[in-house]
Amino acid sequence: MKSLIIYALLILASLVSGAQERIIKLDAKISAVQSAKKINIATVTLFDNDVRVDSIVTQNGKCIFILKENHRYKIEFSKAGYVSKYLVIETTDLPEKGKKKFKVKVEVVLFASRKGLKMDFLKLKPIGIAKYESIYKKIKWDEEYTRSIEELIIHETLHYHKEKSEEILELKNGTK
Repeated sequence: MKSLIIYALLILASLVSGAQERIIKLDAKISAVQSAKKINIATVTLFDNDVRVDSIVTQNGKCIFILKENHRYKIEFSKAGYVSKYLVIETTDLPEKGKKKFKVKVEVVLFASRKGLKMDFLKLKPIGIAKYESIYKKIKWDEEYTRSIEELIIHETLHYHKEKSEEILELKNGTK
């Protein structure tokens, strides 16, 4: 009888802990702006509340991380000669009942760093933020936020090219 009670308590404990544990899978691809092809070898670093918890060097332009519930993750994508970028994924506020597995897909596009191209804001701001959206019943990217960061990147890139064009023109005219 005593062993039956212990067995029942073990089953109950596993059911309770299993009910709370969710799987959040991050599936990321890394590509380059210039060629629109995947970047085979890049470093992807996973931070949990600003503490580095994992880092991999991709061999095929893809990476997968399994994330835990109730955390705030920062995922940084970098490659020598390219501008690094990072994302934020919040695995908080998941519903008590419902799905046990969530999948978050993303394609991160890196571009070559160039002298004079001012992208320091990408060290301070993520290029994307994902969190659970109850309306959609999934972890979803904040598209409006991402669009605002893309606009900053476009603005700085246009400014860089304008300055380079002016420099070339000045060199041709002999005014520099």
